Amino acid sequence: MSAKKQRQAEKSDFKKPNVLQVLETCSLLNALSDEERLSLAEKSFLAYAERGEAIWVAGAPSHFVGIVGQGFVKMTRTTPQGSEVAMELLGPGQCFGLFAALEGRSYPLAAIAVTNTWYAKIPTRPLIEVYNRSSAFKDQAVRSLGPRLRRAHDMMARMSTGKVDQRIAAVLLILMDAYGEKTDDGVQIRVPLTRQDIAEMAGTTVETSIRVMSRWQKDGIVSTDHQVITIADPVALDESLLM
Repeated sequence: MSAKKQRQAEKSDFKKPNVLQVLETCSLLNALSDEERLSLAEKSFLAYAERGEAIWVAGAPSHFVGIVGQGFVKMTRTTPQGSEVAMELLGPGQCFGLFAALEGRSYPLAAIAVTNTWYAKIPTRPLIEVYNRSSAFKDQAVRSLGPRLRRAHDMMARMSTGKVDQRIAAVLLILMDAYGEKTDDGVQIRVPLTRQDIAEMAGTTVETSIRVMSRWQKDGIVSTDHQVITIADPVALDESLLM
């Protein structure tokens, strides 16, 4: 890490996590023994990406697998027209680049930091060695593929609309599905995302994001408080995608 990026990382809102702790948050690695996770952690290291920074570009060699420690990463592809389409949104504990690395092919999608992000980098070779030895890890990876493909398809379908409020609704619903906790007031999303972060995920401006969120707040659909978003009426938010 350069001296400049080191200073920026130190000023980040996130406290630098521990490599082993990041690996332990990844459900995909739950199939490994403590010794196997520790061995991987000893060969891995933490990296920091600023908001909007490319962790890798599509077509790059799959030299490592990433696990989000703090922040959010989006996986994107570029259309023939040159526009960027988000395929996945990944948060703490989620793994990216795994299947490309296991298959020995280049990354099919670009990985972009949505927020300032700490992530673990696991070199491909030691990960493949563990994968080849562990039938439990193989089974866990296969089981995770179907739900992940469905989530990616769902996100692509929701984000394909040209209407800004529909894209913002799609982002909130994706976050709700992944990180929502049911409460008496609705479904709370306790993730450190600002309205600027939401705007960037939806491909719009902060001003537009604030305007749309404020309208939904007046309508009793959502509420926000210190980076906690509560979806008071998920049905109404979902129906806004059809308008």
